[in-house]
Amino acid sequence: MSITRFSLLAGGWLALATAFGAPAMAQDDTLDRGIGSEWSSMDPHVNFDAAAGFILGDAYEGLVNYQGTKILPGAAESWDVSEDGRTYTFHLRDGLVWSNGDPLVAQDFVNGLFRTLLPETGSERGYYFTSVVQVVGAADIISGDATDASGLGMTAPDDRTVVIQLENPAPHVLNILGGAFSMPPLHSPSVDEYGPGVFIDPAHVVTNGAYLIREVVPQSHVLLERNPLYWDAANVSIPFVKYHVTEDASTELLRYQAGELEVTYDIPLAQMEGLLASDPGEVHITPGVDIVYYSFNLLREPFQDINLRRALTIAIDRETLEGKIVRAGAIPNYSFSGGFDPNYHLPVMDEAAMTQDERNALAQQLYAEAGYGPDNPLTINIVPTVAEESVRRAQGVALMWKQVLGVNAVVEPQERKAWLDAFYAGTWDVFADNLVGDFPGPETFLPYMRPSAEAGYNWVSPDYEAAMDVASAQTVPQERLDALAVAEKILLDDYIVAPIAIIPSRQLVSSRVGGWEDSPVGYHNSQYLTLDQ
Repeated sequence: MSITRFSLLAGGWLALATAFGAPAMAQDDTLDRGIGSEWSSMDPHVNFDAAAGFILGDAYEGLVNYQGTKILPGAAESWDVSEDGRTYTFHLRDGLVWSNGDPLVAQDFVNGLFRTLLPETGSERGYYFTSVVQVVGAADIISGDATDASGLGMTAPDDRTVVIQLENPAPHVLNILGGAFSMPPLHSPSVDEYGPGVFIDPAHVVTNGAYLIREVVPQSHVLLERNPLYWDAANVSIPFVKYHVTEDASTELLRYQAGELEVTYDIPLAQMEGLLASDPGEVHITPGVDIVYYSFNLLREPFQDINLRRALTIAIDRETLEGKIVRAGAIPNYSFSGGFDPNYHLPVMDEAAMTQDERNALAQQLYAEAGYGPDNPLTINIVPTVAEESVRRAQGVALMWKQVLGVNAVVEPQERKAWLDAFYAGTWDVFADNLVGDFPGPETFLPYMRPSAEAGYNWVSPDYEAAMDVASAQTVPQERLDALAVAEKILLDDYIVAPIAIIPSRQLVSSRVGGWEDSPVGYHNSQYLTLDQ
């Protein structure tokens, strides 16, 4: 799935726990999966949250699909690419239907993208189609300059053909279209009849993926049932999938060990070594495209001073933080995009080559130049989620800032939804941020930091925007990567964020589960898995 940074989701939904005629089932008929914190939205065109994305990836299918690291045909059985790389033509499978039996046609995908882009939808995902890839006409819809899809570069010339026209070549476009996370189709009659807040209720929802949504119980679970009308239903092995809210990793582990879960969302850090020794075949630690960074609130006066932002950034001893305090297998990071593509000449912070003692000395000098010291210490808050790793990291950073600079940093953990709300409300000094990429490469991360893409950082940088525009226009892959490196260096030099670490995926997967493929982008669609009885 396209797993991106957990973001605020506008347009809330009416979450009703509805048992929609789900038949009685044996325990072995159900794949039980931990989902971490509660999902943010089950609206496929609004959701921008990784946890809900796992569920929606089972319930909806995009033009193409993901299995592990492989891009597979999805609703489209094939596609063609123009010589200039700007036009993609997708050919839908014959006989596709929605879960209620309605024909699924090419216009449903056009309608889905149009709804995602409409300002009133409140989707945080619209920037995908103006920054990560640039679909013709998408920016005009997001801005409100266009109120219909007549100028949108996604069309349906007939019921089985979807054409996507791009402003610039985007060699990663299939990664963006992979799964249902980015571009799910829209069953317009459902929205028209029930409205945007209700059409997603289990009693009304109509999907096109391998599974149907049967129950949605807030703070508990989402139950899915195999969709008999899915085009590949004969090859979907597991009848039921149940996603459980598992906020606390230690409790989740106990449920896994009791046989209540086959797949966990995480592994408690304190139990990692013991589990690797006792059940190595069930421990899956995968390098992931998940970066952690701390964002500074530029609307608050202290952080308008680049000297202070720089001092706080370099006073973090990343090796000690990750290796001795957090101890979760994360890799210290001195860049923003993480360097997942070996062909990308990764820029790093200017101070990356220094020793930590040298960085600390420079940080103390910059802190003083910003007007702070023993007689005038900076007092700030850090807002992480309540996840163990996030809290432990924030406490470590607070301690380092205290020891090196004398900063009084208070750690204020928040439940995921409150954390998301806090970001856009701006009720923070330092935000314990993260971004999960859609594919291994800088172009999954850097567009998100464009001021035109994410206004929540309140960063205005014409130089960064211009550099990203230059990169988007490049047709030669290496020249495109070189241009992106120029943009990333501009971002790093402004110190609006402090890069911290690259986070691996940590999961327990029961030996009963077959077909599991470790994936850096986190795609583990249930339709490709099996469950031994």
